[in-house]
Amino acid sequence: MKVLLFWPNYDAHVVHPPLGLGYLASFLRTKNHEVTIFDGTLKNASVGDLINEIKSFNPDLVGISVLTRGHNQVKKTIEEIKKNFPKLPVVIGGTQVTAAPLEVMADLGADFAVIGEGELTLTELVSALQSDHKNRFAKIAGLAYWENGKIRINQPRKFIDNLDEIPFPAWDLMPPKKYRIVPILEPARAFPIAPILTSRGCPYNCSFCASNVTWRRKIRFRSPENVLEEIKMLKQEYGVREIHFSDDNFTMDIERAEKICDLLIKENINLPWQCPNGVRIDRLTLPLLKKMKAAGCYAVGLGIESGDQKILNMNQKNLDLKIVPGVLRNLKKTGIESYGFFILGLPGDTRKTVEKTVDFALNNPFDRVWFNLFTPYPGSPAFPGWLGKRKFAEIDWDKHDCSTGIVSLADVSSKELENWQKKALREFYLRPKNLFKLLLRLRPKEIWTLIMSRFFEKLARPLFLFSHKIWRKD
Repeated sequence: MKVLLFWPNYDAHVVHPPLGLGYLASFLRTKNHEVTIFDGTLKNASVGDLINEIKSFNPDLVGISVLTRGHNQVKKTIEEIKKNFPKLPVVIGGTQVTAAPLEVMADLGADFAVIGEGELTLTELVSALQSDHKNRFAKIAGLAYWENGKIRINQPRKFIDNLDEIPFPAWDLMPPKKYRIVPILEPARAFPIAPILTSRGCPYNCSFCASNVTWRRKIRFRSPENVLEEIKMLKQEYGVREIHFSDDNFTMDIERAEKICDLLIKENINLPWQCPNGVRIDRLTLPLLKKMKAAGCYAVGLGIESGDQKILNMNQKNLDLKIVPGVLRNLKKTGIESYGFFILGLPGDTRKTVEKTVDFALNNPFDRVWFNLFTPYPGSPAFPGWLGKRKFAEIDWDKHDCSTGIVSLADVSSKELENWQKKALREFYLRPKNLFKLLLRLRPKEIWTLIMSRFFEKLARPLFLFSHKIWRKD
């Protein structure tokens, strides 16, 4: 069969290869299916562009990856597909789909939904579509589908135990040279960049994170040898010059992380790399940091989230704030830059604890920081409390972008939280040392991408308007 996998145009200025679709494509190919990936973000594509791609490729199935903030966009996309190709089946997948398959599938108008890990489920669906058997979908674990006017949800899909058995993503369908990384926190050292997943899942259960609706608090690892094989392939065949480890928990297994570093050193890979998604700060020993630096690591993200220990405990963030200064000192010692991630407006937050979080970020030696606004995602432990009596189909999902205030605190409005975010970013980055360091790192070709990014909206654009106003007065 011919399968078109679609990543909608979620944000035309932040472009990464859609790894999830890459894995689905490579798995489908093991069964001799013909697959293409249409990356709407990369192409800055309209729905009309997708319709033309469907006409050109003539697929037997269209698969769409759904982001929560892109829910409304996917709904319009499926409407257009059904208007132009009424008999073409559409399958959806993603965290929001896994968290609420009944609500999402019904609202989006899809024919099928893949719940959880998708490789086996999608491959079995494609095979079933080639069959005329009456109950051809009933035994496909992890699948939701329409039957007699109602949505039926099959039993959950068991995880693939050995991740090394999954072929590498179909990199030929998403060549790294075509992608760009927005230098919001740590400008890249070299291009092209390839993001890599070396594990799946997370054993923790933070209230604000929806990861575990898919991974069920289980973490699985690829072997260090398998990881190195993909890196070598990316370097040799695709000219990749930098790696981004995009795991939720790259350093969770310290011994495995050290072995990956050992192999990178032994094989003389000589590529710079970073962990932009964040690592567990309590899994960064000094010996591991030294090996990471020797293996090419130059930056790591650190999920701190709050500067108030009670708020962290209330939100099931298993972190002792007392260890943060020591780890930051070790990062400085080894020459690895740090950027801290924080969330304003977490459940339990007050004006006092928000101020405490901002102060914590400003008074510790982070090289970069980023402040998100608390956004309740379907599948996260905090979502049901936020949803309350709201109807799922009436939620404005466009606002679920971590920068739009959709929650209010007892003593802080949602609009005030937005202002807190902008103010905190300005206070950190307008310090002469931090601003100079950021601008010094930017390459000419990165500047336009930065100007068009959300980072510029929150920080630099207000500064530019203020400067322009002063200039006009002079």
